[in-house]
Amino acid sequence: MQVQAKITSKNQITIPKAVRDTLKLNKNDKTIVFNIKDNESVTLEKPKNNLWDIVDAQEKVYGNIDTPEIDWGQDVGEERID
Repeated sequence: MQVQAKITSKNQITIPKAVRDTLKLNKNDKTIVFNIKDNESVTLEKPKNNLWDIVDAQEKVYGNIDTPEIDWGQDVGEERID
């Protein structure tokens, strides 16, 4: 399938609905990956989730899971192991 999109005066395009549906893009997706091959062909793909995207999504569902820092008390000196 071939789909066309118009380029604005600011060199912007709207990703056509057929492409958004194929890539399963939604309004929460903030980036898209352009793969340029041999300076002639360009393909689009939905970026794979990175760890921090997953952490952010989980935090929205379950809340912040940070644990408080443990207070081990006052430092009593150094330990040397020979």
